[in-house]
Amino acid sequence: MADPAREELRRKVLEYLGKVEKAKSRDIADALREKKSLVDDVVKELAKEDLVEFLYIGTSYVKLKGK
Repeated sequence: MADPAREELRRKVLEYLGKVEKAKSRDIADALREKKSLVDDVVKELAKEDLVEFLYIGTSYVKLKGK
């Protein structure tokens, strides 16, 4: 069974990324007032599910796939 808190964080991350062009994991964590390590884990899961993608422009960013 899925962890409800983790599912909520997934939803919040996707919602946040829908409002910005790209973001660093740290920026997402700060905006959502969550631990960066939790956001990193969720972002990795979302990337495996092909919902987000990483951009490497001097540093790494995350964005919604296809946005």
